[in-house]
Parts: sequence; C-alpha cells; structure tokens
Amino acid sequence: MIQGIRRTDGSTQTPGGHPLPLTGKPLTETPVVVVKEGVPLKEYPEVCIPAQEELGEDEMRLICIGSGNPPVRRAQAATGWLVQLGNGDNFVFDVGGGTVQNLWSLEIHPAYLDKLFLTHLHLDHVGDFHVLYDSLGWARNTPLHVWGPSGYTQELGTAAFCENMAKAAYWHTQSKRGIVPSDGMEIVAHEFDVSPFSPDNPRLLVYDENDVKIYAFPVAHILFGAVGYRLEWKGLSMTFHGDGEPNTFEAEQAQGVDVFMHEAFLDAQTFSTKMNIPLPIAQNVAGAHSTPDRLGRLFNIARPKLGVAYHYFQGDDTIDPFFDNLKKTYAGPVLLAQDLTCINVTPEQIVMRQAQTDLLHWTPPGPEEEGPPHMDPKSPGPTPQFVVDAILPPEV
Repeated sequence: MIQGIRRTDGSTQTPGGHPLPLTGKPLTETPVVVVKEGVPLKEYPEVCIPAQEELGEDEMRLICIGSGNPPVRRAQAATGWLVQLGNGDNFVFDVGGGTVQNLWSLEIHPAYLDKLFLTHLHLDHVGDFHVLYDSLGWARNTPLHVWGPSGYTQELGTAAFCENMAKAAYWHTQSKRGIVPSDGMEIVAHEFDVSPFSPDNPRLLVYDENDVKIYAFPVAHILFGAVGYRLEWKGLSMTFHGDGEPNTFEAEQAQGVDVFMHEAFLDAQTFSTKMNIPLPIAQNVAGAHSTPDRLGRLFNIARPKLGVAYHYFQGDDTIDPFFDNLKKTYAGPVLLAQDLTCINVTPEQIVMRQAQTDLLHWTPPGPEEEGPPHMDPKSPGPTPQFVVDAILPPEV
C-alpha cells in the first residue's frame, strides 16, 4: 500500500498538547466517547482501513473526504463527507474540489456511490461533481441521483444545476456513446421545495428508504435555499450543516444527535494574514461562517454526543486557537476533522481515527449487472477521415 500524506519532521503535538495535523492522529482530546457504560465495547485498530473493516448491523461510519475550503490544498480538499451504514447504504454529502480522489481511495466501487446530497451550490461544495459523475461507463452503469434544495429562482435550484452539469459534460458523454454503457450518463435530480420551511414546519423528509430517513432543514448562508441534513437509522443519527452563520434554529434540528457536523472558520484577522487578502474582504467572508466560539454555542444548544468541525484552515499554529476558542463556550467532546478522519458510531460508543488509503488504488469489484449493459449508437460528428487514415495501427 502506498500511503497518503504524513508528517516526517518528528513533531507530533502542538504547544497546547493537541495532535498536529498529518500525524495520523485524530484532532481531538476525546478519541473515544463512551455512550453506554458497563457494556462490552467493540475494539478497533489504531488506523482505519475502511475496505478491510466490515460494519456491524447497527453501526454507522462517517469519513471526511474533504475538510477544507475553496483554496484547495494538497492535504485539505474542499468540503465533503461519506456516510456508510451497516445495511450497505452509502451517502455522499457535498463534493467540493479534491474530495473525489479521497473518496475513490477508500476502495468502494463507484456503483455504490450513486446517492449525492448537496447542501448548497458554492463551488467548494460541488466542485468535484463532474469527477464523481465521470465514473459512468467504466464503473457506474446506473444514474447518479442528486438531492438538493430549490432556489430563490428556478435557475438557482438543484434541478437547474444538474441540467447545466449535464450540458457542460455533453461533449464528453457524446464521445462515450457506443464505447461504454450509456445508463450511467443520466443525472436524476431530486429537488425539494424549501419555501414551506417555517418555525412550524422546520424540516422536510427528503429520503425514506431501507429504514433510512434523511431530513432537510434551512441554514443561514447568504442565499435562500441553503440547507443542512439530518440522517436517522436504527436509533443512530447525524447532522451535516453545510456552511453558514450559526443560529439557534439549526441547532434545534440537531438536538440529541450522535454526531453534529458543522463548519468552523478562522477569525477575520488570522484569515486576512494567512491568505494575504485585505482585512475588509476577510471580514466579509468570515462573517458568513462560524468561528469556534460561536460554534461552541451551537453545540451547547444541541448537546450532541460528539461535535465535529470541518471547513477550517489547518496549520501547526491554528489547532490550539481552535480548541482554546471553542472551550470558551463549550466543554463537550469535539473533533476537528482532517481529510480521511473516520468516525465509527454504535449504540455503545463513538470512535475517532484517521483512515489509511492507497494512493495508487484500483477499482474494487462492483455489483453484478442484470443483463447486458445498454449501449447507445455512436454519436455523429466523427473525427475527420484524413486524421483517421493517419492513425498508427496496433502492432501484430
């Protein structure tokens, strides 16, 4: 196995005693949260290798496929999460730039990754849409299903987004006709209307299959239509809130969950200094997000078993300030997600680790196809004949 990025200078801890990023350790002070005292607890290896760890019948696994921001960094893809359940279901929540290479490295056949839930349409949450979609033909021979909110206008909704993504890929899909199966070329949008949201109607059931329920609820993030999601299955639950300014309404939708996943952001001055942008612009950007102290206030309302932060610029000198500022308002268990942070959730405990994946992975076996795949005829508009005549033939 060719492993992912790891620190090599020997440093493993911050001055405050927290693990440094890229040391193979989860960024938390409580790597195990015991939910039920006095019962046998499942033992896990120190490192998570998802392809080698079968989930229990009542177990949920959350893997961060992107912990970062629009400036995609080599060790931090933009935002995205994979949720896996013991019944075999897989759900992808957001696909920011760089997330899909992390997703593929988990060695899950793309045919099992056909359910995508979008919180909003910022590029750092949808930038790898085409990369996920492009498993068509070589792996996923069924439609890609996409759930997401309506917008302030029709053009700003999920259905229009999916239509535009299909148009942008039209040259690509036309060139594949007659070469690979066509069924995977379809994008099915499941847009839900967010206009009925109100204090009396705080969330909407948008998915209900295989004993899994997923609800959408509104969040405060610049434009109308940004949402978070709450997933419930066999007594386990998680919420994923996309981006946004913290508000009591969304915290109430996360009350009592096992894992509450919410963005966190640098303070404006640090963001301005680190990214070399004018302070007023940094203040505008940071104002649309959640600093750690404000995030702690959310966790205090929701009281999850575990609070998780993502979307935070990580560096050797930003980890201690995250925990120090969060502790001003919250004292419960918290994890700062890195790329490939793995969270196993059972009725008895919540365990946090880092996943180890292969940088040169291959596609694992997929589901058995029912009958021959559907092949469309080749698209008109062939390569000019004089160019075809110049093709070098294969050697015999």
